[in-house]
Amino acid sequence: MQLEAIPVHSVATQTEQLDIHLSLNFNEHWEPLLGGRVKFGLQGGTLKLNLENCEIPVASRQLVGDFKLSPIEEIQPILISTEVLFSENLQVVRDIETAEKIQETDCTVCRVSTIGDDTAPAWIFGLERGNPVLKGLLKRAKIGEFAAKSLRIAAFFEVAKEDIYITDAEGLWPHDITPNQHSVLERILTVYLQANKLQPALSWALLSYNLPAVEQPEVEIFPEAEAKLQEMVDRIISAETDNFAELAKIANLNPARDFAGGNLRGTTLSTVDFSSAKLQGTNFRGANLNDADFSDANLQNAKFGGADLSGAFLGNADLSGADLHRASLALANLSGADLSRANLLEVNLTNTNFSGTNVESARFGNNSGLAEDVKLNLQQGGAIFEDV
Repeated sequence: MQLEAIPVHSVATQTEQLDIHLSLNFNEHWEPLLGGRVKFGLQGGTLKLNLENCEIPVASRQLVGDFKLSPIEEIQPILISTEVLFSENLQVVRDIETAEKIQETDCTVCRVSTIGDDTAPAWIFGLERGNPVLKGLLKRAKIGEFAAKSLRIAAFFEVAKEDIYITDAEGLWPHDITPNQHSVLERILTVYLQANKLQPALSWALLSYNLPAVEQPEVEIFPEAEAKLQEMVDRIISAETDNFAELAKIANLNPARDFAGGNLRGTTLSTVDFSSAKLQGTNFRGANLNDADFSDANLQNAKFGGADLSGAFLGNADLSGADLHRASLALANLSGADLSRANLLEVNLTNTNFSGTNVESARFGNNSGLAEDVKLNLQQGGAIFEDV
């Protein structure tokens, strides 16, 4: 992360002002752990600014909307440093983690919204569907303009456990573990990384003008935490059960709360109680979810491609933006659910209950088992059919 101040002369007021620009580099990262290593990226995060002697009103914030991240051919390692950009009165501390050379040219799109008041603004970054993690560079996005007076801006990029997505791991567990074990183990690592490696913030930057710089927040290190992590990993690997709920209990994880944004691909979760769960952005691709209870659950932008949701109860569930491509919803109950903007192409809809379901801008097509009268009702409700 980097903050830059660019001097601009205002013709209207005949004064000097500072335009503040932000650059963020998103990429996957390998972290050594337990004699092996884990690779992870971000699905989102929150940028927070602490402003001294300046303000950024909500109405003037330009960093809002969808942004396509630029490809990064190569980023040289930069250590935390202090440098003068254009005036001896300006000090900038920038913190950019070493980034590996990226061969891919395709980058992701992030959606940015803003919260906070004028002196403590914040921006929430989220991943648009289509990619597992954010990758690429948000380059010199303007976040504010100020009169050239004494000021200080501290920026913190914070992540919650649902923002972290593990993409690979080496040397941490046997190759013959089950999908249920694998999902629980990945979540244990995610919780550990968020609590012990990414606090108080993933990245930090400071810009000072006519004010002294301040110290970077220190990261607390707890050596005993890694030993406890190893003990928990061993317990999951040696568990005599493959029942997801029982494995989660061993790991001190709540299935309805601790897997938001996580990877549950290929797991067996039939009859699991996920009622009122918060599982937005969770990856359920290829999972067995028949007869599972998702009533009143938050499943926004969740991925269910190829999953078996036969007989599942999804009453009043929020599935807005969810990807259900080639899933089975045969005999599933979607009464009162929100399917707005969801992808239901090639989904098995045999005897699916759509009573009171919001299907505005939901995409259907090539659906087996869909009766003509039900299709007509869905179209009248705003569904889009893309039958070939």
